[in-house]
Amino acid sequence: MAFTAAAVMKRASTILQDAGAVRWTAIELHDWLNQALVEIATMKPNAKTAVVELDLVPGTVQELAAEYTCLSRVMRNAGATGGRAITTLFRREILDQQMPGWQDSTVLPNAAVVSMVFQDLAAPRTFWVVPGNTGTGSIEAIVGMNPTPVALPVQVADRLLVDNYTNNVDLPDAYQTIVLDLLLFRAFSKDSAAPDAAGRANAHFQKAAAAVQALIAGESAMSLAGSVAAQAAAG
Repeated sequence: MAFTAAAVMKRASTILQDAGAVRWTAIELHDWLNQALVEIATMKPNAKTAVVELDLVPGTVQELAAEYTCLSRVMRNAGATGGRAITTLFRREILDQQMPGWQDSTVLPNAAVVSMVFQDLAAPRTFWVVPGNTGTGSIEAIVGMNPTPVALPVQVADRLLVDNYTNNVDLPDAYQTIVLDLLLFRAFSKDSAAPDAAGRANAHFQKAAAAVQALIAGESAMSLAGSVAAQAAAG
């Protein structure tokens, strides 16, 4: 379910006791809303996801394109080599021990079809394919993407009214309250000299951060439950 920028901005104005968006203008609220999208993508790179085909370059080391924030999951080979499933390795050490020369194409020749993929948390936008690719392969994967910023109303005069910010926010509905709290964090930070403004700003930021962590924990629990169920079915 989609939600609009106006819906979040109006709620923020109500909480700020500034229903007419006078003290905190619509243009400011819009700017802070877009900053919230950046912060959410930083805290949770897979807040927005898509299933895409990734073209591979020659060799084992692969880099995500700039529009992608992370590689969440690899599904299968795609394109001309489509169909074959890909195994995700969680411990590179096992491969290094069993085949120390796996990155050397004279030991393990490059191929168009990928058998295994693994990542390193130290380089979240980089992944490795086994065997090294010929540069003609592609894979189907779930990737994180940067949310598209909410555009300003086309007419300059319309930018003064919150109701005119009718574009949808490029995140699932579960993030609506998080966007609101991050927007309010910025708004109260503007009035840092006002009584308790700094405390309220910090409280909204902590609420947003806690909500993001709750979503991450929920996804981890679902992933673990799926793995356990799959193992039980296989065993």
